Amino acid sequence: MDEDENSHAENDANAHDPIVKEVPVFISKRLESQLYLFQYPLRPRTANTPLNVKRCFVKPRNQAVKLEVQLNTRSANFNINKAEDIALRVDGPPEYRKKDKEIYFKNNLVDKIEYTSSKVVDNADTYAIGVYNGQEYHITPLKGLLRLKPYYPYLDREIKKKDAKQKVVIEEPGPSTSAKQVTVKFSQGDGDKWKKLQENSYKLIMERQAEEPWIECDWQPEKSELSELEKLKLYAEDTRQGTIAKEEKDEDIIEYLRRLVPEDKEQAIIRPSLPSNVVSFSSLRALPLFEQCKLLLQDAKIMTFQQLMMVLVGCEGLTPDSLLKTLPLVAVLVRGNWIVKSDILFPNNTFSAISGVPAELMCRARDYILILFTKNQYVERRKVSSVIKVPSEEIKEIFIGISKLRNNKGWELALPVDIEFINKYPDVVQKQSSIWETREQQLSDFFKDNASKDKKRRKSKSVSEDSVKVPKKDGQASVRDNCVSSSDTDSGTEKNKGSPVAARRNKNFKCDESMNHKDEKS
Repeated sequence: MDEDENSHAENDANAHDPIVKEVPVFISKRLESQLYLFQYPLRPRTANTPLNVKRCFVKPRNQAVKLEVQLNTRSANFNINKAEDIALRVDGPPEYRKKDKEIYFKNNLVDKIEYTSSKVVDNADTYAIGVYNGQEYHITPLKGLLRLKPYYPYLDREIKKKDAKQKVVIEEPGPSTSAKQVTVKFSQGDGDKWKKLQENSYKLIMERQAEEPWIECDWQPEKSELSELEKLKLYAEDTRQGTIAKEEKDEDIIEYLRRLVPEDKEQAIIRPSLPSNVVSFSSLRALPLFEQCKLLLQDAKIMTFQQLMMVLVGCEGLTPDSLLKTLPLVAVLVRGNWIVKSDILFPNNTFSAISGVPAELMCRARDYILILFTKNQYVERRKVSSVIKVPSEEIKEIFIGISKLRNNKGWELALPVDIEFINKYPDVVQKQSSIWETREQQLSDFFKDNASKDKKRRKSKSVSEDSVKVPKKDGQASVRDNCVSSSDTDSGTEKNKGSPVAARRNKNFKCDESMNHKDEKS
């Protein structure tokens, strides 16, 4: 009975605390032995301006960091006179400085401040930092936790100068005292314990830190390109290996249901933010960046710049600039997102897999749809079909590759507008816009020519079908159109009432008149 009551109690507790969402958790080890967390306890959280770090020094063995931060000397709260006075007392007048002595304030005023670190914990193995991308949670173990506080070493210099001056002062001789030598002995007790205490003493720790030299490093700002690349290493690689089997099963079930119940209406297709076979691309690191981008976009069709950087991280020579030079060779920019080029999906001298449409015509149709997406958020497939003479199945396949259907609105790009990329790289956006303008002019000329050709073809066909040969009295044959114009009918009936055309008109008029009389009687 007790066990049953306990189980009922647990079920009741779970009923009041339901699972809202399950999020997979991954461990990234790419920065496992390099990641440190900095804390600034004396810096307010509301500070909007980042630290203007000019130089950075590190001691890897002792896990110590020193930052040289530039002060804003143009601020209204900065006292230049006081800063110059402090620099003069620390370094001395310029004419009395020694050449071999290092000058602390090279600009003759206090224009910098130092931040030095101290360990928050001795062992940071139980600490980690995590990032969440909306679908997965990635955790990276920390190497250490450091607390950085302002340090003023120039004050030590000033104190040492004062002490040196005091030693130079000649003191008055006092009464002579006789000194006696005294020997004092202390019992050490436990020798091992005494050695451990000495090793952990503050004096020895400071001596060990002083022995290790400072190593100067390159400091990257928070939103620099190299900093963004390093942040991508916080995400674990090959995160989809555990879900491949489940995704394949789901795809098999969906395909089976499609065969049983064919779709009558277009349905919105939700596509993943990253391609489904990212794992296969991770094994192609030996390929050039061009080939990797080509294969990646051929699979995904549409991706953001951030997603491409995330998937290609670790590729040799990968930088934002190199990727921006490579992408226009394999993709086009639509609303801040990169979409694979049409001529890559439909190479020359090939045909589409569905209806066998030539590749040249498929490229024109797809580019026309992409141009519409650059101008509009939603695109209707019926309007596209009225302009592009391509089977509806082919047009639908183009839409499915890059967009999703919204009820009562039309087709919308699978990814939202990448405002961050548009604001960060306006030159690339402007260049792609000019390319689209040129392509739009080419397509409009092509569609106009085709429309005029079709119109002439239909007109000539109708004339050839409706025309007949009528023999004349003098024996000559002439071609006369059965579709008589108004001028032909009106002028003919007035001038010659005995003509065959006039007779037919009068006969028809009498028939209509008799029918009207019958209707009125009924």
